[in-house]
Amino acid sequence: MKKIFGLIFLSLSFTFQVRAQSIINSADLPHANDTFRVSIGQIDQSLDLSSTGPAAMWDFSQLVHTSQRVDTFIDESATNPIFSIIFIDNTFNNNRANQATASAGFSLGTFISLTDIFNFYYNSSASYKQVGLGATVNGIPLPITYSPHDIIYKFPLQFPSVDSANSGYAIDLTSTLGLYYKVNKTRKNEVDGWGNLTTPFGTFDVLRVHSTVVQQDSIYIDSLTLGLNFPAVTTHEYKWLGNGQGIPLLQINTTGNGMITQIIYKDSVHSVIGITKVDPFDLFVEVFPNPAVKNATLNYKLDNPAMVSVGILSALGESFIFMEEKLQNEGLHSIQIDLGNKSLSPGNYFVKMVVNERTYLRPLVISSVN
Repeated sequence: MKKIFGLIFLSLSFTFQVRAQSIINSADLPHANDTFRVSIGQIDQSLDLSSTGPAAMWDFSQLVHTSQRVDTFIDESATNPIFSIIFIDNTFNNNRANQATASAGFSLGTFISLTDIFNFYYNSSASYKQVGLGATVNGIPLPITYSPHDIIYKFPLQFPSVDSANSGYAIDLTSTLGLYYKVNKTRKNEVDGWGNLTTPFGTFDVLRVHSTVVQQDSIYIDSLTLGLNFPAVTTHEYKWLGNGQGIPLLQINTTGNGMITQIIYKDSVHSVIGITKVDPFDLFVEVFPNPAVKNATLNYKLDNPAMVSVGILSALGESFIFMEEKLQNEGLHSIQIDLGNKSLSPGNYFVKMVVNERTYLRPLVISSVN
């Protein structure tokens, strides 16, 4: 009898250990010199993001990748020398960073060119946060520090922890371009579940973090002595984190009303046989300004000639065409979108691009068309 009870106890103990929740700490997040391959998933509005809680089972094995990329984290000292001074990894530096990621450069119209774009992060035992960013604007390095910092995660992450933090930054170009741009952001994180996640990459023990991000942008135009406060924009980030995985095994972003805008998951190398050209944007598509008033500019980059059309998609599925399908050469392209042309009402929309029969969506908030 004792042996039977002993076996039952061991069985229950083993089951509990297998199903026990993960705890995420600094070691489980990225570090300098880490490299990760991720797949960008095909948008599927039918995905269920509401199911969560303890011992949850998330099955996203049906995800289909449309493109892949490699995310690399570098040491802050490997960036622009001016940036590495501002974000030097030193105990006495309030804006210290110990890693950075690079983004593709782009142009805003014919007057502003941005190159050498970096995001700076600090991974510590207390938190993982973004401390700032840097870009070379018209040939001049411009470091931008967050005040306060954007605390992406506070450690330890475990079910059912909840935290929130404010952050923001300002870009002062009044002396050169007569512009002053400010961003205020609030992030609320809730570890709302733990269990098993299955993606095309495999099955893993995970925590799910639901982040609600509210961002408000404002701009001051010196030549017009005009300041504008754009409506606050709410987005949701659902991230499944596993021990030792570095980046989320799966991240799904939505608008404030729940429309899925992006799916990214950690993955292995896939063959592209039978698949349309992978990532014709070279990872760069930008809508500016966002929120928009009267007009918006769409900037994008093609690696090869492609058939391209551009439109606006409403939350109700209505489509407004701004550029009929046509062949465009490789390189950078910029399209001006007259939002008043189609009598669009203020609200949440998507810029819809179809490139070689593949659809790409970018969220766009229209605050006014008058």
